[in-house]
Amino acid sequence: MSQVQQSQSVTLSTRAMVPSMQRVGDRQIEVTYLGNNTHGQPTWVLWNPSEPYLIGLLVQGKLGFTFEQRTDQGVMLHENISLQRVQRALGGY
Repeated sequence: MSQVQQSQSVTLSTRAMVPSMQRVGDRQIEVTYLGNNTHGQPTWVLWNPSEPYLIGLLVQGKLGFTFEQRTDQGVMLHENISLQRVQRALGGY
C-alpha cells in the first residue's frame, strides 16, 4: 500500500515510478516518486507535461524539503522548506 504526503492541494505519492498529475496554481505538473536516494530520503522528480522538461527535484529531509528548481537563470536551490513553500516556488498560491 502506498503512503501519501499532503499539503493543501499538493499530494506526493510514494508509489515508485508511477507518475501523477498535480495542479499547482495554474500549472499542471507531473510528479513521479523515484524512491529513496543514497541517503535514504524520499525523492520525487517534477516535469512539465505539456512540453516535457524537467522542473526540478524534490527531496524530503529531516527538517523539511530540499527543492532543486530549474529556472531560466540556472538552478535554484531551496533547502529545508515546507511543502507549501515548494508550492509557492512553483508559482502556486
